[in-house]
Amino acid sequence: MTLRWKFIVVAIILLLGCIFSLSTGQSSLSLQQLWHTLLGDGTSRQELVLFQFRIPRMILAFLVGGALAIAGMLLQAISRNALADPGILGINAGAGLTMMLFLLLQNSSTSVHTYVQPLYALMGGFIVVALLFLLSYDRNDGIVPIRLIYTGVAIAAAISAFMIVLTYILDPSQYQMIKVWLAGNIGNSNWSHVYAMLPWLIIIVPLLIRNHLLLDVLKLNDPISISIGASVNKYRVWFLICSVLLAAPAVAVSGSIGFVGLVVPHLVRQLFGRAHKLTIPACLLVGGGLVVIADALGKMVVANTEIPAGVIVALIGAPYFLYLLIKSDH
Repeated sequence: MTLRWKFIVVAIILLLGCIFSLSTGQSSLSLQQLWHTLLGDGTSRQELVLFQFRIPRMILAFLVGGALAIAGMLLQAISRNALADPGILGINAGAGLTMMLFLLLQNSSTSVHTYVQPLYALMGGFIVVALLFLLSYDRNDGIVPIRLIYTGVAIAAAISAFMIVLTYILDPSQYQMIKVWLAGNIGNSNWSHVYAMLPWLIIIVPLLIRNHLLLDVLKLNDPISISIGASVNKYRVWFLICSVLLAAPAVAVSGSIGFVGLVVPHLVRQLFGRAHKLTIPACLLVGGGLVVIADALGKMVVANTEIPAGVIVALIGAPYFLYLLIKSDH
């Protein structure tokens, strides 16, 4: 199958996933009802459900999935490690910690708070990146890729433990809010969440596509990259920052959704090869489609109950993670 047809197949699956997402929920819509409502011929209730709840939820799921997938692809490129992703390196945990503190300190839930949530998450993400840089940097070799992974795992574990300690001091209402958010729930999203997430993708993704050759260079060994004039350490820091600018806002608006940044880049490389000119847009499509479908499945797996998208993605990603671990040992 040619690359063009692979992109067409992925786009068709994404379209079907979007239709599935818009049709399912507490109040299901048939394809005919969905079509008429999109054209403005639905009932007022159907238009309210579709345009104020389901469409922004679907768009946000796509944006979050795409951002996490691209962030994982960047981290795997700069570390040259197939097991790297924002969750394993502690970026999600750092963003989650500052978001947790933000949610605890806010007095009310307003759209203004929603717009500044990514900024709080970025604070935590960049603190983790600073620690990663300091602890994985070698005076002679610069950032050591394997040390980057080990340091990230340790930081993620420490932050996760601290977040668990924080839950013991919460009152019941705060704990319920934090529990839902940490599970990776997109169910309470609205247009303000979409507007808070969208600018980061609009800015970062075109920059990455424009500099796709630099990512290709990072796949080479450092001596080879340096011999062709590439400033390896500068590129690593730049793309590490880009991964935070994508992953932290995604955590801010959706909570902790793991494994997307780990699973999707591997799948994309199997389908489209290793050239980042193709893998960047492919990660956006496949990652976004995965979270859209996971969120839709979460609405219908259990009657009258929604399972967070993060849980569904984890059920898919955890076995694949174990497969990657076993494969990396051979």
